[in-house]
Amino acid sequence: MLDRRSIQLSVDRHLRSALDAVPDGVCRRLETVLAQRRLLTPDPAPYFGPLGHPLFELPVWVAGRLGDDGTEIPEETLSDVLGVSALGYLHVRAQDDWLDGAARDDPGLVALAEALMALCVRLLVPAVGPSRRFWDLHAEVLTSYAGSLIRTHQLRKDDGPVARADFEQLLAQSRPLILPSAALLARADRWELLAPLEEFVFTATAASQLVNDLTDLHRDRASGHPTWALQVVGESGVEGLWTRTGPVQQLVEQALAFHDRSVRAVRELVSATAEGWIAERGAAIEALPDALRTSVVTSFVERLGRSAGRAEQKSDRREEQSS
Repeated sequence: MLDRRSIQLSVDRHLRSALDAVPDGVCRRLETVLAQRRLLTPDPAPYFGPLGHPLFELPVWVAGRLGDDGTEIPEETLSDVLGVSALGYLHVRAQDDWLDGAARDDPGLVALAEALMALCVRLLVPAVGPSRRFWDLHAEVLTSYAGSLIRTHQLRKDDGPVARADFEQLLAQSRPLILPSAALLARADRWELLAPLEEFVFTATAASQLVNDLTDLHRDRASGHPTWALQVVGESGVEGLWTRTGPVQQLVEQALAFHDRSVRAVRELVSATAEGWIAERGAAIEALPDALRTSVVTSFVERLGRSAGRAEQKSDRREEQSS
């Protein structure tokens, strides 16, 4: 089974190939998205963080399970599937950046998303072949994803509360994450493993999204970006809510509940190969309240410092004017 260094090298090879394949204007936007996500760098953290989705490890785990069961996946095929994981992830990120509003005036992000999807299909065809089950799933997943984009846009436009049901519905945007590993299942004729794969991707992504929303509470509120986390926390001052019995802790417990579901699913899917990730992620989520409290205190002190600095500047200007 590929180690993390080999995975990163394989992913980077496909990212460089994508840069060479797309037109100049699209290439510049791809370079920007790569820089924002800190990909194509020597640092392994953006590729394998415990609080993120195991984007590049999941296909390797699935290939290992299939190998243990007697179906070896050629290394070249696995590398291509890792390329699909990387380019498919960036396809979603480009569209999400465009939907977020700050980049709405840049249609180049839409062009980038289209190019990345074309490159994904080019990699999938030799990996999967003419599997009707896979290509039917591919079409169903991407049309469902399109509906989720419309729902996301509507929620942001309405600027209303986001309930748990909305949160889970919007997670349809994560469904394309099943496609690289589903390609391996189709190749090996192991379609019975699709159900735990779907459950794992949904629950692991739900846990990651809750962590992201908790980390970004201040920024989401300031930008008018509604989330379920903001709805649970409410409109009162966020600084007073970082207690283990408060709304933030309730959301951390929800993240741990999603994590527990993902553990059961991934153990059914890939046996023992994910145990290191399971332990690392569980510990990171459990430590989140303390990390968030530290972040809030730091942010509060920084804001006090900026306020004091502005007050001092005003006082100096008044003294200059009076003299």
